[in-house]
Amino acid sequence: MDNITSILKDAQDPDNNIRLAAEGKLMQLQERNRPNFLLSLSAELSSEASPPECRYLAGIILRNSVEGKYSEDNSLLIEQWNNLDPCIKSQIKESLLITLGSSAPQARHASSQVIGRLAYIETPSERWQDLIGRLLRNMAQQGASPTLKQATLEALEYVFEEENLRFDKDTINGVLDAVIRAMNHQAGKSSQVRLAAVKALRNVLTFANFANDDDCRNRIMAAICDAAKHDEAAEIKHAAFVCLTAIASNYIMELEPYMETTLSRTTEALGLEGGAETVALECIEFWSTICGKVIELRERKKRFAHAFASADCHFTEKPLCSLVPLLLQTLSLHQERDVDELNIFMSAVACLGLVARTIGDAVVPLAMQFVEGNIKMADWRSRKTAISVLGVMLEGPSIEKLAPVVGLLMDGMEDPHMEVRGTAACTLGRVFELRHSPALDKRFFTNEDFPRIMAALSKGGKDVPEVSKEVCGAIYFLARGYNVAISSEVDHSKKQISSELSPFLGGVIGALLSASELDKKTPFGLPASVSAYGALIEVVRVSNIRDLNAVLAIMVLMPRIMRRLNTALDAKAISSHDKTNKHDLQALLCDVLHAIIEKLGNSLHSDKVRESAPFMLLQFCRVLTCDCSTARDKAALTIGALARAVGPKFLDFMPIFVQYYSVKLFSPIYLEAIGTIFHALGDEILPCCDHMMDVLYEGLSQPELKPRIFACFGEIDLAIGKIFEERYLKAVRKELKEAANPRYYDEDKVDYGSQLRQGICKAYSGILRGIKDRKSGLKVAADLVEFIEAVSEDKSRGTMVTYAAVDVLDQFGFTAESWKKGLVSELWR
Repeated sequence: MDNITSILKDAQDPDNNIRLAAEGKLMQLQERNRPNFLLSLSAELSSEASPPECRYLAGIILRNSVEGKYSEDNSLLIEQWNNLDPCIKSQIKESLLITLGSSAPQARHASSQVIGRLAYIETPSERWQDLIGRLLRNMAQQGASPTLKQATLEALEYVFEEENLRFDKDTINGVLDAVIRAMNHQAGKSSQVRLAAVKALRNVLTFANFANDDDCRNRIMAAICDAAKHDEAAEIKHAAFVCLTAIASNYIMELEPYMETTLSRTTEALGLEGGAETVALECIEFWSTICGKVIELRERKKRFAHAFASADCHFTEKPLCSLVPLLLQTLSLHQERDVDELNIFMSAVACLGLVARTIGDAVVPLAMQFVEGNIKMADWRSRKTAISVLGVMLEGPSIEKLAPVVGLLMDGMEDPHMEVRGTAACTLGRVFELRHSPALDKRFFTNEDFPRIMAALSKGGKDVPEVSKEVCGAIYFLARGYNVAISSEVDHSKKQISSELSPFLGGVIGALLSASELDKKTPFGLPASVSAYGALIEVVRVSNIRDLNAVLAIMVLMPRIMRRLNTALDAKAISSHDKTNKHDLQALLCDVLHAIIEKLGNSLHSDKVRESAPFMLLQFCRVLTCDCSTARDKAALTIGALARAVGPKFLDFMPIFVQYYSVKLFSPIYLEAIGTIFHALGDEILPCCDHMMDVLYEGLSQPELKPRIFACFGEIDLAIGKIFEERYLKAVRKELKEAANPRYYDEDKVDYGSQLRQGICKAYSGILRGIKDRKSGLKVAADLVEFIEAVSEDKSRGTMVTYAAVDVLDQFGFTAESWKKGLVSELWR
């Protein structure tokens, strides 16, 4: 075999030609004689004479040659290894064990990885029977070098990485003894050995009898807590907290005796500024896991109390209360000054939120002491942190305990620094999202608070963009709370409670319009205005149209949005980015007008919609011609809403719509709007009917439109009944029978065939419900039965087709019942 050392060296050459040639040679060697290739790799890995980088690469290639963990060839590679000559396998394994004592760290690391993978992939009958014994002898060997012990522990870490391996009790106990002894902090003992031992323990934990063996558990916890002491190296402390997190995730009920010790280690890890980031993050992760498990157990007990009695976790409350000041101190030390501190800051914030959910009211006095001490600090970061704390403790405590939060947030929204104002607005939004619902017996804010809140929001919407965006989010969640109340089953007085917004609607709408103002440099001020328009839509939806203040505010809003849409339509988009923003803005403005039309159109003030209908319809039709499907769909939906609001008088505006009525604009949403227009106009649509049906017939020539056009035919029959039967039923029946032809349902068109059949079902459903003449109805029914029979014989039909077929048969049952009396009378004449 060629000199593999030189080939491996060339395989790492920066010159592409040399490197690719070497990689080709390695492939040839493997294909020519795979067993010898693997044997030569293991020999290279164990050779002290070879360069460390070549030995490491040999180990990596060896590992990937016996198992490609994330490769499609993984099963084949494992099978090839298991079928290898036992003598060759023994030589490779021996080389790997020898390499654990190598002076080259890279070689030791690669060897440990390969040992771990081989322990996993070998068949149970051929499993590396003496592996654990050999590794434990390395650990017990008198005078064994620290590097050998470190590599051996690393190998044990990889061996125990796979949870589906099986080891007997004595083996596990022997490994635990060796690992725990290696973790002991003794004078002169290598920190790298102790680190490797702690990492190995993390995986061995899975196999230990931690839950049921008190002695085993005590030894493990004592070793981990010792490793987490403040005088240990940061890497060791981090690994120790990783072990604690794993234990908390799986054995939280067994942690009760150790809470005081773990809290002490937490105090050491979080108590000093400038401590290692990784240690602090993992320490916080441990307590977040504790809280998460407690919350999970409580939820499970609440949901399945009838099935089992979950053990209680009250023992966590006291240490969690002690943890709160530590987390708050951590927030003070790491107030987002750089990326590392931001990570710790955000982790501490998230953990504090979980603690609040876990201990409830107990968190409030602890947190409020911190907030009140920082809210008036000269440093704006301290004030911002104080408000952030208010935001994360909203889910657990009662509304009564959180009462002071509103006043503090109002003060924060008047802070001289924009970041503090923005955080206060964001936190207020979180208050509305989590704790605001008029359906609740107890509300987060009082009637006395409300005017100040609305004044702050109205003012904040006109603030700098960084603040106004957060204010828009707060208004959105405030309005959504009323929407939930209106749609829920609460008493009538609470359903009308959204009227408390009415006196402030003008100011709120003005603030949202200000927040969404078009940029002076470009008419497409996105994405900043997205949240403003979203809030505006929600405010309009929940407004009480019986209140004059609300009506006036929405009436003033409508022409302002129309003007903005007109500006957006006429504006020139130069770059592709501007073009995308232009279309997104058009879609948003259509959404706002949609909400306004539905609100005013269903009220005594629908005449205001009719007055503006021609101009609005022209705007929406212009949006229909843009090359953005989202904007086109929004415009089509809004046209449908406009037709519903105007009713039969929409016929006066049909000449505008017909100009933009063509097959090239058809889409599923557009065709849905066509059905809505037919319903809105009813028989009044007769002057336009032939033209609209002709365009729909034309659209049937495009297969992708056919399913939705058929569904549209059903809606049209429902809308105009007798006219449809007299003029169009014969042609539509012909098209439906043609579409049922089996050629549409071959194997290459399964999805399309399914969609087409669903469209046919919707067509028959609508036609049978809308048909007036029973004789015509019976002919359609006969067509339906023939179609259903063909569908039932197709064993490859999808579930959705079956549901659609059953649904149309169900609808036909009701229709046939209504025909029965008339048919019986005719039979007895």
